[in-house]
Amino acid sequence: MTLLGATAASLVLFVQGVAGKNEDAAVRANGYPWDVRGRLIVAMGLAALLAAACGGVVLLRSGEARLRWLSRRLAPLAAIGLLPPLCRPAAWADALVAVLAIGGFTLLLERLLRIAFDADADLSRSAPPPRRFFRSALAAHVARAMRGAGHLMARLDTLVPGALRRRLPVAFVAACALAYAAYMSVFTLWMHGRFGTWGYDLGQMDNVFWSTLHGHPLRDAPLGLVSDWSELRNHADLSTFFFLPFYALRPGAQVLLVIQSCVLGLGAIPLYRFAARRLSAGSACLLAVAYLLYPPMHGLQFYDFHFQPIASTFVLFVIDFVDDERYLLCAIAFVVALGCREDVAIGLTILGVFLMLSGRLFRAGAAMTAVAGAYFVVMSLVIMPRLGRSNFGVWTASYIYKDLIPKGAQSISGVMATLVSSPAYVFKTLVTADKLRYALQILVPLALLPVRRGYLAVALIHGALLTLLTTGYGPTIDIGFQYVADFIPYVFPAAVLALGGMGAAPGGVTRRRAALAAVVTGTVLCGVFWGAIPPRRAFHGGFDTLPMTPPTEGDRRKDEDLRALHAMVPADAWLAVSEHEMPHLSRLNMISLRDTSDADYLLYAVGSGYFGSDRADRARQAGQFREVGERPGLVLLERTTPRPAPAPP
Repeated sequence: MTLLGATAASLVLFVQGVAGKNEDAAVRANGYPWDVRGRLIVAMGLAALLAAACGGVVLLRSGEARLRWLSRRLAPLAAIGLLPPLCRPAAWADALVAVLAIGGFTLLLERLLRIAFDADADLSRSAPPPRRFFRSALAAHVARAMRGAGHLMARLDTLVPGALRRRLPVAFVAACALAYAAYMSVFTLWMHGRFGTWGYDLGQMDNVFWSTLHGHPLRDAPLGLVSDWSELRNHADLSTFFFLPFYALRPGAQVLLVIQSCVLGLGAIPLYRFAARRLSAGSACLLAVAYLLYPPMHGLQFYDFHFQPIASTFVLFVIDFVDDERYLLCAIAFVVALGCREDVAIGLTILGVFLMLSGRLFRAGAAMTAVAGAYFVVMSLVIMPRLGRSNFGVWTASYIYKDLIPKGAQSISGVMATLVSSPAYVFKTLVTADKLRYALQILVPLALLPVRRGYLAVALIHGALLTLLTTGYGPTIDIGFQYVADFIPYVFPAAVLALGGMGAAPGGVTRRRAALAAVVTGTVLCGVFWGAIPPRRAFHGGFDTLPMTPPTEGDRRKDEDLRALHAMVPADAWLAVSEHEMPHLSRLNMISLRDTSDADYLLYAVGSGYFGSDRADRARQAGQFREVGERPGLVLLERTTPRPAPAPP
């Protein structure tokens, strides 16, 4: 009866949260007026008393077992009053507090759902079939209608061939993946059309693809890597060759955004296949949809093009194919994943060790560990240093891991030394509010399933090494950047394994159903705060919060004017372009005006400041350049003095 009373009071609180006025202020600053607060408390009390009284009637008419069943079946509604504030992102200024609240609500709801799902089984064990609450003609009609609907559904089910029924879940997941690819392609292309993309990294990656397509493999002119294969000094993006035929269909930065959207959407299919071998088809579909709605995946979509998200889908294919023992397909996916970046090999090495220790796929795990580990060592310690990266890890460790590098060390070896010799200091750098918020944003949509079993925490190691271990570098612990993709292909299979393991325990079916409902709840609520589906007024991706609206007529005219000025530059001349304009142009000899004016021509947006116009204005005032072209908001300058010798990369 107490539980029924709490449920009724929660329902009143829910109605107030939905229909009340100034609810944002009530959450943000305890802003309920005293009279409203008083009426709410009285209504909650009366509702609780009424529900308890109804419980007394049930007790007298149907017995204690039926009362216990009713209260437990309604138990999930006891948390519903907490829901409306969690659907008001504007009321939560601190993302850490918000994700803690969502996580707490998700776990509470899961526990209440487990109680509700167990109610029928407990009732059948503790009492004979209960009498009906009501013996009215209406109840009889409702019962007959429900039985008729059940018979109709059964007859319709027999009309659908068994083979078609088996393929429907796969078709559903494929349709969802296609819808995701189309949705994200549209909105990221709109972002690009509004000049919301960056020279670093979309313009840079477009230059790598453009140069490779035009006979200069892995050349990265914006980074000053102007000789063939020199991009390997930066990252081993060998899978550029795998995607080059798709890029060649319509060369330019736009096609890279479409490729990224399609590949990420495609990841739902291997995840579904992996889950369907352990769970029901419906549960596997649910997890595939949760993957497509996963807020951290949306953030990285709205920050240019990167190979970490591409790698995440192919790692999912590796996991699916090795689990299904389709080793040829696994090898193809494995090679593409390795070729995305050199550090992808770290995660695949860990995955191979996990397979070995599991005992089920020892040989496959050993082969994966050996190949991925050898690739990482050879690429990072031999090939990349010989091409100019003089000390392994120095480019990255010098600023991403800077607080973990002891004095006198300059490479990743210094980080390893700190991990071994100063674990207390490392712990201090790990336990920060920002890193806790980041970890929870990754795990709460999955109801913390990847960390509920100790052995599944291995799914976090790869991402933690590349993000949580970093110090003083905000993008690696922000779900708006590409680094979160280092977690995605491992935490979702870990969640599947956690759910699969629940089925073997007593009461496992109800625990699994409750956990799946918690995944849905966590995903949806986190999506309210940080997701891009459905569209919202503005969305955070990378360094910006961008409107999810189509380009304006002014944006389209600017793009046309930019291309017209670009056409005035000789094909073999070096062109420096301002930051947001660079991704709209594709050419071999192009550098960032943000970094240097050592070019034959400067093309920039007026007022772009640090991102281009500051450096261009200084060069123009020094008499090094003259204006040769102008459009509204855009200027093209030509060098009037000899171009200085290029600095070493």
